[in-house]
Amino acid sequence: MKKIPFFIIFFFISPLFASNITTNKECSTDTVKIDFNFSGSGNLSCEVIKSDYIKIFINPELDDSINPSPWFAFRKSEHSKRIKLALDYKNYHHRYHPKISIDKKSWSKIDEANISKKENGKIIAIDFSPSSQKNYVASQELITNFWYNKWYNELENSGRVRREIIGFSVLKNPIPMFFIEKNINNPYILILGRQHPPEVTGAFAMRGFINQLLNKNSLSDSFLKNYNILFVPLMNPDGVMNGYWRYNENKKDLNRDWGIFIQPETDAVNKKLIELKNKKLALFIDFHSTFKNLFYISDIAEESPMKNFLEDWLLDSRKSLSDANYKYEIINSLNKDNGVSKNYIYNKYNIPSVTYEVSDNEDRDVIQQSSSILAINLMELLLKVK
Repeated sequence: MKKIPFFIIFFFISPLFASNITTNKECSTDTVKIDFNFSGSGNLSCEVIKSDYIKIFINPELDDSINPSPWFAFRKSEHSKRIKLALDYKNYHHRYHPKISIDKKSWSKIDEANISKKENGKIIAIDFSPSSQKNYVASQELITNFWYNKWYNELENSGRVRREIIGFSVLKNPIPMFFIEKNINNPYILILGRQHPPEVTGAFAMRGFINQLLNKNSLSDSFLKNYNILFVPLMNPDGVMNGYWRYNENKKDLNRDWGIFIQPETDAVNKKLIELKNKKLALFIDFHSTFKNLFYISDIAEESPMKNFLEDWLLDSRKSLSDANYKYEIINSLNKDNGVSKNYIYNKYNIPSVTYEVSDNEDRDVIQQSSSILAINLMELLLKVK
């Protein structure tokens, strides 16, 4: 019998040993199913390694993201066996402590004992015990359209605000602005939120802050008789819906578009400010999230009732926040012409402007308590300089 060369035998047999691993938008085995088919899930893909082991790839919307915020959210089916899921960040590093939820409303942190880091945080492995229910797992709470619409309805039901669609995003999602106007001759305060999709702690702070401004008490009543408020809670609906790390649907950073206004989301706000014409803008606040609590401030230095207003507000508030255990840094930041909203508003309107940054990991109850206290102190100080 003629011998067949080994390399030919290997050529025909080797497919039997080839991996059946493929990259998908969902992965199923006889043990568990993982999918990303819901709003806010992110740009994810997966590979089946074994029936009880799936790797999930965390992909940015564009591979040049500054200040990377590696976002993920996926749905895990019920499973009768213990499983392992690995989060592979490729060229990026793990940032957010994974959270889990049954209904996308109540969230809890996954136990540290079930999380292991590899390759200096580029891969995170999570062990899951058997579960009789499907779960959502995400880098932060899923604060998407449902959350905002619920809040919007509460705002309108308060009887103190009106909602106006001031424009549309790249994907034609509406951008609502809320107006609190007792007297159109009063000075205006502009407040923005969620220019960057993953920054949900900033969204929590903004909701607590706004709700306190609207509280039905003598301080709020007096404040709203003397100041008008414009606020946009969700500047980047497309980015939030798609689980982007930084950008809008055009893959542009909205907080680098101020002054040029190429993106429809920022342009919508600018056009509304132009409509105000000679009405006075008195203060600007932009809510964000980062690694720690801090405030980037651009304060008024020249003699005026608003001189050093932000520094006074934030230094005085430290005393009130001692019981809440909310610590923060204050950074004077006067960068010009870099497309950041705070700098644009400060330079254009010569008013105190602040970026209100909340730590990714701050306790959610502390965020609520501290944002309310900061709002109270802001109202008291603004009434003094009126």
